[in-house]
Amino acid sequence: MSDRPSPALARAFAVRAFLAGTIAVASMLALAPAASAHAGLESSDPASGELLAEAPASVTMSFTEPPDLDLSSVTVVDASGAEVEIGPPERGAPPRSLELALPADLGEGVYTVSWNVVSTADGHLTAGAFAFGVGVASDEISAAPGTSEPQTPSPSALAVVGKALLYAGLALAVGATSTALFAFGGVVPARRVLLPAAGLAAVAGAVAMTIAEADLIGVSIGDLLASASGRSYIWLLATTVATLVAGLAAGRSSGRGSLVVVGVAAAAAMLVRATSGHAAALVPALPVELAQWFHFLAIGVWIGGLLPLALLLRERRAAGRPAPVAEASRFSRTAGWALLVVVITGVARTVSEAGGFGDVRAMLTDTSYGTALIVKLALAAALIGLGALNRRRSIPRLGTDDGLLRKVVTVEVAAAVGVFALTGILTSLNPDVPRGEPAPPPARRATASGADFATTTRVTITATPGTAGPNTFEARIVGYDDALPLDADEVSVLMSPIGRPEIEPTTLELRPGEVGGEGAPAAWTGTGTQLSLAGAWDLVVQARSGARTTEVPLVLVTRAPPTTSVVAQGSGDLPDIETFTLSTGEQLQLYLDPGTPGTNEYHVTAFDPQGRELPLSGLVVVAVDPDGLTETLDVTRLTPGHFAAPVEADAGRWTFEVVATSEGGTVLQATQELEVAS
Repeated sequence: MSDRPSPALARAFAVRAFLAGTIAVASMLALAPAASAHAGLESSDPASGELLAEAPASVTMSFTEPPDLDLSSVTVVDASGAEVEIGPPERGAPPRSLELALPADLGEGVYTVSWNVVSTADGHLTAGAFAFGVGVASDEISAAPGTSEPQTPSPSALAVVGKALLYAGLALAVGATSTALFAFGGVVPARRVLLPAAGLAAVAGAVAMTIAEADLIGVSIGDLLASASGRSYIWLLATTVATLVAGLAAGRSSGRGSLVVVGVAAAAAMLVRATSGHAAALVPALPVELAQWFHFLAIGVWIGGLLPLALLLRERRAAGRPAPVAEASRFSRTAGWALLVVVITGVARTVSEAGGFGDVRAMLTDTSYGTALIVKLALAAALIGLGALNRRRSIPRLGTDDGLLRKVVTVEVAAAVGVFALTGILTSLNPDVPRGEPAPPPARRATASGADFATTTRVTITATPGTAGPNTFEARIVGYDDALPLDADEVSVLMSPIGRPEIEPTTLELRPGEVGGEGAPAAWTGTGTQLSLAGAWDLVVQARSGARTTEVPLVLVTRAPPTTSVVAQGSGDLPDIETFTLSTGEQLQLYLDPGTPGTNEYHVTAFDPQGRELPLSGLVVVAVDPDGLTETLDVTRLTPGHFAAPVEADAGRWTFEVVATSEGGTVLQATQELEVAS
């Protein structure tokens, strides 16, 4: 008589040990304090909106997660939009902080700090901005953009597909090995194909995730892998490759030892992912990471075992052999215990990410993460219901009829694909619950309107707050004649700064917003930092409907910094002349001659703080007519600092956006509003 425990006893011991560990980890997790996911700005010195008598020597920013110095960037611009020379970001004394040195000769004015930070905890990119003033009045700092909510780019299709492939491949590898060892008596259906395919999907997913992350941050793959954030990708690539190699070897053997190697390699890859996602951003991380790892493993045992079960049913039916009643029963019991682990860890993780039981509802209703989670839970609930159907009806009648089980398992496999796709989306979204009352939308913004050359489509696009740095864009696209919303499939905006050919154009993909009365989106929205510099920008709004793409060129000028102006009333036939004084002392003298309906000339003259004419290297003047349509005027240089441009002016309210660049690189900007009387 052998002292070796029976397979059933071994299975029972493994299940109970795993369940006990799950409950212990979930208990620790429920008591652990939570922290924000994604790196948000926790505090700064100077603080947002702070007024200083003297210029600070440095700026220190503390984040909710540790920033990666190799992949994070910070820019500081003055009120004119000119970039201030700063030192490279360095690790600050407070935890999770960045510090950058400011120039010793920093003068008075309003300064905006824009940051793009990659978290070393979960690898997510966030961006934001805040402003402070040196030797200025409170109204000047209030006109500058305050602290913006951290903006996280929407997940790219490549990132979502990569994560779905990774999770599906690893789950299949764990499911194939667990069903073989605990339910199928060491048999892996379609072993030569299934195990390598699982490893190949995991490797493809890891590669796609790495490429997508490098593209999102805007660095090369080499730079990403060389950074602190890149270590998790290196480990993920290594463990998924190990899973593939083990799968290839196990596919050519029939022993159980090779299956154990596949399962261990896949479990290791799951552990790498658990320690580099949302769980890694919480404090303390260990119980959260363990709960996430147990969650991954249990999903692999449960959902990952569905395809092997379907293949086993097919093999037995094709070979004319009896249906695998005992195997299906053992899998059902194992999957039931795994499901219990999934539920326990899933609830614990949801509570932890929300910040407590009281915030779960807010997370589910007020965040995109919560919306995606609800859909995933609905699919999971459907899978649970199908599993219960199998346990109560399909498996008991399997000995005489395998049709019902085969149909149900096929539906389960299809639903599992949706679960993995939603998981790919979930892990790219921010689960943070908004705190307090939402901030009101900024009252000031930059706007541009125009139509395509064929005059079939009219576009109005607004950027809020309309200054250099992060902005929220809204495009309203309607028919030129009927003003009905355009039913487009995709909308994007190509942006390039005028007069700055060294800066490459960037594209922002917009997503449909509110739906209009005709069923088409009344607005398309997006958030990004494409407006990286103050001044004038060429925009091309591209709207695709089927095979047709409509392009609408626009010119958008960032919101002018605070200025003071004095109007000198013209006498006789002389026009009124308005002089704008910038916070740095330079002046722009603007007037429309003669200022009556018909042919006019718009004049711009720049002066330095001493009142001398200031030579300009470039000038952009955008005229906005009474109907809101924009036109870039064709300027002609009269003297080094004096330009003129013809304009056909109808009666009504006109706006002129002026962006001048001095030969020294200073940007002078002003907005003039004029009434052309009939």
